[in-house]
Amino acid sequence: MSNTKRYDLQSSPGYRLTLLASINNRKFERALSDLDLTRLMWCVLMAVDEEHLEHPSDIAAFIGIDRTAASRTIRQMKAAGLIDIDKSQSDGRSRRVKTTASGKAVLDRSLPLAMHSNKSLKSKLDADELEIFERLIDKMLAGEQRNVSNL
Repeated sequence: MSNTKRYDLQSSPGYRLTLLASINNRKFERALSDLDLTRLMWCVLMAVDEEHLEHPSDIAAFIGIDRTAASRTIRQMKAAGLIDIDKSQSDGRSRRVKTTASGKAVLDRSLPLAMHSNKSLKSKLDADELEIFERLIDKMLAGEQRNVSNL
Protein backbone atom coordinates (compact mmCIF):
# COMPACT_ATOMS: atom_id res chain seq x y z
CA MET A 1 0.00 0.00 0.00
CA SER A 2 1.37 3.40 -1.00
CA ASN A 3 1.65 6.30 1.42
CA THR A 4 1.39 8.76 -1.45
CA LYS A 5 -1.80 10.78 -1.39
CA ARG A 6 -3.70 11.13 -4.63
CA TYR A 7 -5.00 14.52 -3.47
CA ASP A 8 -4.18 16.66 -0.43
CA LEU A 9 -7.49 18.25 0.45
CA GLN A 10 -6.19 20.51 3.22
CA SER A 11 -3.53 22.10 1.04
CA SER A 12 -5.82 22.72 -1.95
CA PRO A 13 -6.66 26.38 -2.67
CA GLY A 14 -10.40 25.69 -2.98
CA TYR A 15 -10.60 23.98 0.39
CA ARG A 16 -8.52 26.69 2.07
CA LEU A 17 -10.63 29.49 0.55
CA THR A 18 -13.80 27.73 1.66
CA LEU A 19 -12.40 27.23 5.17
CA LEU A 20 -11.37 30.89 5.44
CA ALA A 21 -14.77 32.07 4.17
CA SER A 22 -16.58 29.72 6.56
CA ILE A 23 -14.58 30.91 9.56
CA ASN A 24 -15.16 34.54 8.63
CA ASN A 25 -18.88 33.98 7.99
CA ARG A 26 -19.42 32.10 11.25
CA LYS A 27 -17.76 34.84 13.29
CA PHE A 28 -19.89 37.47 11.57
CA GLU A 29 -23.06 35.36 11.98
CA ARG A 30 -22.32 35.07 15.70
CA ALA A 31 -22.01 38.85 15.99
CA LEU A 32 -25.23 39.38 14.00
CA SER A 33 -27.18 36.89 16.10
CA ASP A 34 -27.49 39.46 18.91
CA LEU A 35 -29.47 41.57 16.43
CA ASP A 36 -31.61 38.58 15.35
CA LEU A 37 -30.05 38.78 11.89
CA THR A 38 -28.50 36.14 9.70
CA ARG A 39 -25.69 37.01 7.34
CA LEU A 40 -28.12 36.60 4.46
CA MET A 41 -30.61 39.00 6.05
CA TRP A 42 -27.79 41.47 6.56
CA CYS A 43 -26.84 41.15 2.88
CA VAL A 44 -30.45 41.84 1.88
CA LEU A 45 -30.54 44.93 4.10
CA MET A 46 -27.30 46.12 2.50
CA ALA A 47 -28.64 45.50 -1.00
CA VAL A 48 -31.89 47.33 -0.31
CA ASP A 49 -30.71 50.21 1.86
CA GLU A 50 -27.15 50.85 0.70
CA GLU A 51 -27.39 49.77 -2.96
CA HIS A 52 -31.01 50.95 -3.42
CA LEU A 53 -32.09 47.68 -5.02
CA GLU A 54 -35.85 47.19 -4.90
CA HIS A 55 -36.63 44.04 -6.85
CA PRO A 56 -36.06 40.55 -5.42
CA SER A 57 -34.32 39.37 -8.59
CA ASP A 58 -31.87 42.31 -8.44
CA ILE A 59 -31.25 41.66 -4.74
CA ALA A 60 -30.59 37.96 -5.43
CA ALA A 61 -28.18 38.79 -8.27
CA PHE A 62 -26.31 41.35 -6.16
CA ILE A 63 -25.85 38.90 -3.27
CA GLY A 64 -25.11 35.95 -5.55
CA ILE A 65 -27.99 33.69 -4.49
CA ASP A 66 -30.97 32.24 -6.31
CA ARG A 67 -34.27 34.08 -6.41
CA THR A 68 -36.00 31.45 -4.27
CA ALA A 69 -33.53 31.95 -1.38
CA ALA A 70 -33.87 35.72 -1.73
CA SER A 71 -37.68 35.56 -1.71
CA ARG A 72 -37.70 33.28 1.34
CA THR A 73 -35.33 35.62 3.21
CA ILE A 74 -37.36 38.67 2.18
CA ARG A 75 -40.56 37.04 3.51
CA GLN A 76 -38.82 36.28 6.83
CA MET A 77 -37.59 39.86 7.03
CA LYS A 78 -41.06 41.23 6.29
CA ALA A 79 -42.48 39.08 9.09
CA ALA A 80 -39.76 40.46 11.39
CA GLY A 81 -40.67 44.03 10.41
CA LEU A 82 -37.30 44.78 8.80
CA ILE A 83 -38.63 45.43 5.30
CA ASP A 84 -41.85 46.24 3.49
CA ILE A 85 -42.93 44.85 0.15
CA ASP A 86 -45.05 47.00 -2.16
CA LYS A 87 -46.57 46.10 -5.48
CA SER A 88 -45.20 48.14 -8.34
CA GLN A 89 -47.57 50.89 -9.57
CA SER A 90 -46.81 50.14 -13.22
CA ASP A 91 -46.84 46.35 -12.99
CA GLY A 92 -49.03 44.76 -10.32
CA ARG A 93 -47.00 41.54 -10.47
CA SER A 94 -43.70 43.25 -9.69
CA ARG A 95 -42.74 43.75 -6.06
CA ARG A 96 -40.59 46.51 -4.59
CA VAL A 97 -38.66 45.99 -1.37
CA LYS A 98 -37.95 48.85 1.05
CA THR A 99 -36.34 48.89 4.48
CA THR A 100 -38.52 49.90 7.41
CA ALA A 101 -37.40 52.24 10.18
CA SER A 102 -36.69 49.13 12.24
CA GLY A 103 -34.66 47.63 9.38
CA LYS A 104 -32.63 50.82 9.04
CA ALA A 105 -31.98 50.87 12.79
CA VAL A 106 -30.79 47.24 12.78
CA LEU A 107 -28.59 47.94 9.76
CA ASP A 108 -27.08 50.94 11.54
CA ARG A 109 -26.30 48.75 14.54
CA SER A 110 -24.85 46.00 12.34
CA LEU A 111 -22.46 48.12 10.29
CA PRO A 112 -19.88 48.43 13.10
CA LEU A 113 -19.99 44.63 13.42
CA ALA A 114 -19.28 44.24 9.71
CA MET A 115 -16.48 46.79 9.88
CA HIS A 116 -14.98 44.98 12.87
CA SER A 117 -15.22 41.65 11.02
CA ASN A 118 -13.42 43.10 8.00
CA LYS A 119 -10.81 44.79 10.15
CA SER A 120 -10.16 41.57 12.05
CA LEU A 121 -9.65 39.62 8.83
CA LYS A 122 -7.47 42.30 7.23
CA SER A 123 -5.37 42.77 10.37
CA LYS A 124 -3.60 39.48 9.67
CA LEU A 125 -1.94 41.05 6.62
CA ASP A 126 0.30 44.06 6.28
CA ALA A 127 -0.59 46.77 3.73
CA ASP A 128 1.45 45.22 0.91
CA GLU A 129 0.08 41.73 1.56
CA LEU A 130 -3.46 43.07 1.67
CA GLU A 131 -3.03 44.84 -1.67
CA ILE A 132 -1.65 41.65 -3.23
CA PHE A 133 -4.41 39.54 -1.64
CA GLU A 134 -7.15 41.82 -2.96
CA ARG A 135 -5.56 41.94 -6.41
CA LEU A 136 -5.32 38.14 -6.50
CA ILE A 137 -8.95 37.74 -5.43
CA ASP A 138 -10.02 40.17 -8.18
CA LYS A 139 -7.94 38.22 -10.68
CA MET A 140 -9.42 34.89 -9.61
CA LEU A 141 -12.97 36.29 -9.75
CA ALA A 142 -12.47 37.87 -13.19
CA GLY A 143 -14.83 36.36 -15.72
CA GLU A 144 -16.60 34.24 -13.12
CA GLN A 145 -20.35 34.22 -12.69
CA ARG A 146 -21.18 35.91 -9.38
CA ASN A 147 -24.50 34.12 -8.84
CA VAL A 148 -23.16 30.87 -7.45
CA SER A 149 -26.61 29.27 -7.38
CA ASN A 150 -26.51 29.06 -11.19
CA LEU A 151 -23.20 27.19 -11.36
